Amino acid sequence: MDIDYQVAVIGAGIVGASIAARLTSLGLTVALLEQGSVASLGASAWSGGLVRLYDADPLLMQLTAHSLQVMRSPVFATTYTQALRCTGVLYRAGVDQQADLQAAIDRHASAEYPMQWLQGHGLYARRDDRLDLFEPNACVGDVRQATARLCGVLRSQGLVLEHCQVQAIDWQADGSASIHLGQARLRCRVVVLASGAWTRRLLPALALESRSIPLARVLTERSWSLPVIDAPSASYAIPLSRHIVQSGCGLRDRAAWPQDLAPPDARHYHDALKRVTQLAGGGQAQVLDILPGFDSYSADGRPLLGFVDDQRGLYVACGLSGLGFKFAPGIADIAGRQVNRYLTTGDPGMASPWTALCARRALHRIQPADLQQGNGHEQ
Repeated sequence: MDIDYQVAVIGAGIVGASIAARLTSLGLTVALLEQGSVASLGASAWSGGLVRLYDADPLLMQLTAHSLQVMRSPVFATTYTQALRCTGVLYRAGVDQQADLQAAIDRHASAEYPMQWLQGHGLYARRDDRLDLFEPNACVGDVRQATARLCGVLRSQGLVLEHCQVQAIDWQADGSASIHLGQARLRCRVVVLASGAWTRRLLPALALESRSIPLARVLTERSWSLPVIDAPSASYAIPLSRHIVQSGCGLRDRAAWPQDLAPPDARHYHDALKRVTQLAGGGQAQVLDILPGFDSYSADGRPLLGFVDDQRGLYVACGLSGLGFKFAPGIADIAGRQVNRYLTTGDPGMASPWTALCARRALHRIQPADLQQGNGHEQ
């Protein structure tokens, strides 16, 4: 039996769900395929979901600014943003970053999204070796809730198949694809690979790495009013409640595949306790547990986005480096425009300024077998 859709999106994490919902809002027929349950695997299963603007990479800050604009569009205003809680965020930088932070304020601060220096504030103990940048409209989000809401759009207007293993993809001479799903085939003109760290199972030519992001939940004596990021020590704390925060551990593992990453151990507990205690300025703290988070990384730390082959409708959206939640609406808008243009005109190109994110920069030489089959282990 054959099923016909214009686009198949593989991977129902926050990025895949956002792209699928955006494509649906453009009037395209979309099927979203997920090996497990929606947002049950990869970064979307563990992330703390912090949405803030500042980034040391100007292009990624521009991408986040684009996401903040796209969040106001109907498809995200009724789904993604409903899972956000405005808390503000304090970004603590070294004094050598003053010029970069001032440039960010000059370029991106607005009435809708203010960014400001803080001096003599009572939020956290002031330090002479730190500059404090405050983003009052920054948000903490529930990644799984946002993904579920986006998938709700798909269920009413398209197709969501959970617990669905992609067994193989056959590419046709006209660039369309047939995806084998057990006893059925899904025929489509474009395949979007948004399966995070598992993307290389369907595209082995892609230079992509899995990295662990151990996420500690820590009970502290002090109370937390908003997230705080300390750039010089690469530490952060996102409040889950008044006295419990989520913090990333500094010890990271690298591997070709997520299943090869080492699990958290006693070193991670010690590291998380030290980081959160320093952020809190002292006091008692206890690590409750550590979640084995992970994500996909590109060589330059920027997302991989775009069509990878002129002859096939194969689109990639991965390499989000643990920041997919804040990028997702912007990436979905870029992908939506590009896929819609490809289906309309056959043009696979990406518009400036996003050409620097083009996924082709991370491709080795593509062999025919690289685009023929998958092995059923995609997200």
